[in-house]
Amino acid sequence: MRDIVLNFLYLSPKHAGGKDQVGLNLLKGLYELGYTKRICVICYEYSRETIKKIADDVGMIVIKRRGFRSELERIIFLFLCNTFVIPNIVKRNSFSVLLHLSCNNGFRRLKVKTIVIPHDIKDVSHWKDKNLSIPWHKYFIYRLLYYVDFKHADKIIAISRNDCNEISTFYPKFSKKLVQIYNPIDVENFPYYKKENYICAVNLQFHHKNIITLLKAFNLIVNKTDCNLILIGNVPPRVKYLEDYVKRNQLGDRVKFLGFVTEEERNAYLSRAKLYVNPSEFEGFGMTAVEAILMKVPVLLSGIPVNLEITENLCSYYMPCRDEHELARTILVCLEKDNSPEELKCISDKIYNKYNYLQIAQEYMDLFLEMIRE
Repeated sequence: MRDIVLNFLYLSPKHAGGKDQVGLNLLKGLYELGYTKRICVICYEYSRETIKKIADDVGMIVIKRRGFRSELERIIFLFLCNTFVIPNIVKRNSFSVLLHLSCNNGFRRLKVKTIVIPHDIKDVSHWKDKNLSIPWHKYFIYRLLYYVDFKHADKIIAISRNDCNEISTFYPKFSKKLVQIYNPIDVENFPYYKKENYICAVNLQFHHKNIITLLKAFNLIVNKTDCNLILIGNVPPRVKYLEDYVKRNQLGDRVKFLGFVTEEERNAYLSRAKLYVNPSEFEGFGMTAVEAILMKVPVLLSGIPVNLEITENLCSYYMPCRDEHELARTILVCLEKDNSPEELKCISDKIYNKYNYLQIAQEYMDLFLEMIRE
């Protein structure tokens, strides 16, 4: 009997970003542990093939989806699906537990035990931070959406201690519903690859990723290193200023925008980088930094609390986030270290098991079974 349902309507068409990877890694872990015969996934048509490749025995309910002209239109359609379509699906089936992969879960409380993974609440907790550029209307929309989601959910997954503290601070009424489970990561035992002459950064599309500070720092050291800078990820109109900065400062020969690449291509670039840099001003978890460590790549991060927590102080850090001079100085220090393969493997081994997708999938399954028993 399929008594556990995963709401994967939140997956994007290209399956890009941490939220998507959390869902797919979790499903992979549940499949390899032998649990997917009890599980059904609700998804849009474009996710069907990806999901079946991961778990060929999982049940599936596919919803038709039209194209969206804007992010607001996508949010509204998702809200309507979760308010009207999902409750009818639940009513027609014998599900006991439903997991929402993200927020915006509709205005109706379902007649099954529900779990929500907000991933982070930065649009509420950091909206006054001018550097994150969160408009007031987005703050009020998400303040309401999170409140409704948390009110209707039986459990709320916090993906780090930092995330747990923020949810407790801004929504203290629901703090007893919190369960802290780290994100599942596909901890493939990557071999050590010879490092090539470039610095790598991943995820460019949001202001809080702070790639502009990395570009400014690189501009300060461009004549002090022969490393190039490779940037992986889409550059939507809202961060077009990144490309403008490169053109204005004539960095085109040294800075490469690769755009969206496949997971295999991303891993190939990341695993051969001389240094991975994430100058982000906010993270709910920071999955790519952990993946880089597991790939035995030197890592430099902004010293925000969640980065220190997730990487267990095993990397190099700099602060303040927006200080391009400090970032430039620390990049040069990291490049001069020339870590040996043995040193990088030792760091990788220290966190190999902590985020293993099999271990995390078992933690989720234990939670599902506990809620079913209750």
